[in-house]
Amino acid sequence: MFARLTAKAIWAAVAIAMAFFGVGLLGMALASALVATLGTVGAYAVAGGVLLLPPLLWTVVIRLSRPRKQPPPPNNELTRVLLAAVAKETPWIAIIGAGLVGAANMFLNRNKAPK
Repeated sequence: MFARLTAKAIWAAVAIAMAFFGVGLLGMALASALVATLGTVGAYAVAGGVLLLPPLLWTVVIRLSRPRKQPPPPNNELTRVLLAAVAKETPWIAIIGAGLVGAANMFLNRNKAPK
């Protein structure tokens, strides 16, 4: 299992490196082709723009096309009153203790078959 995971990680690293260097070589080829007409700086600027603008525009379109998040519903007054009543009447130690006992019971009974 570890060997398969390692092999997949190596293939992923190879694919990422191939994409990285492929884009770099495409940029250099484009810049080299444009050097005669635009000069070195102009060719690098055009090549950089050609390689940068599509992912940048894609990101902007994706961000703008997401639906807006709905605002959270207003706090219910009844919930606040009930929580205040529980806080006044029940000691917090008892609530925490009951939660811990319940969690321990679930943990200890997780592998037992039901009767």
